[in-house]
Amino acid sequence: MKKLIISAVAMALVAACGTKATTQVSGSVPEGEETVQIVTADIDTTLTVADGKFSIEVPTKVTAISYAVAAGRQVSFIADGSKITVDFEDGAAESSAKNGVQARFADYQNWNDDFMAEYRENVSKEELSDDEREEITENAVEKYNEHLLQVIKANKDNVLGLIGISNIEIDDDAEMLALINGLSDELQAEPRVQAMKKSLDASSKTAEGQMFTDFEVDGVKFSDFIGKGKYVLVDFWASWCGPCRGEMPNLRSVYEKYHGDKFDMLSVAVWDKPEDTVKAAEEEKIVWNQIINAQRIPTDIYGIQGIPHIILFGPDGTILKRNLRGEAIGKAVEEALAE
Repeated sequence: MKKLIISAVAMALVAACGTKATTQVSGSVPEGEETVQIVTADIDTTLTVADGKFSIEVPTKVTAISYAVAAGRQVSFIADGSKITVDFEDGAAESSAKNGVQARFADYQNWNDDFMAEYRENVSKEELSDDEREEITENAVEKYNEHLLQVIKANKDNVLGLIGISNIEIDDDAEMLALINGLSDELQAEPRVQAMKKSLDASSKTAEGQMFTDFEVDGVKFSDFIGKGKYVLVDFWASWCGPCRGEMPNLRSVYEKYHGDKFDMLSVAVWDKPEDTVKAAEEEKIVWNQIINAQRIPTDIYGIQGIPHIILFGPDGTILKRNLRGEAIGKAVEEALAE
């Protein structure tokens, strides 16, 4: 009953804003199929088709992706108040409103498919050097982010804004937070957006220049290693994480070169099974200090959304550098020790 009341209120609000409270979804299923499943934010139902065709009205909901499923194919659409026609042969949905949310969603899907196909073609050319492939990737990421930024700005009140926020890569926490705060209240209330805001808040409190935040795992404190008079490089990692394992040669090189009275290292295993961590640590020849089974404790505190995440702490526990990778790891340590 509660869900029906919420849906009724939402439909009333949609109608008040000039958008139809319901969305008509229709189409044809492949020959031999007798049913089609329709899944929206409010409905999950299976329709019996007549003469290979189906039609249903669902509540309008532009902040979520809906689906039509038949013959092992899933076609996504946005219930935006227009007439939606589902084509299982093409795997697409067409809207009667040429500039509605569904039409923009289809344009986004087409752009994304074309963009990724072009990128894969460009980066897979055999004659390219590693540097050329890296440059192609960097340019592609920049172009992709620019497109997502425009998508977010043009869709602050619907699911496209949510898709953009979830996929864009912005290093500046303040800029990212400003984008999130520009979304509608309904989108900001989405669990994934709330989680991002919480992570950004944690990241700002543990930004470069801030003092470290302590935590404890199985009786071992972070402060047992940090703020003890040494520079400490901390690697947040997991055994299953390919990029984490890929950074191990760099980390070993830094440890072997700089370990001593002024510098030490610490690996903190997160989001991992302790037994897998121990096995991987032996395989990677991790001989420096470790904290095992930290799970989400430090990543929530430090606003870490992806690993590896490598942080350099000063002798007093000040955060000097965050998110170090590759050659930047050794360079940061070298510069810190030279001061």
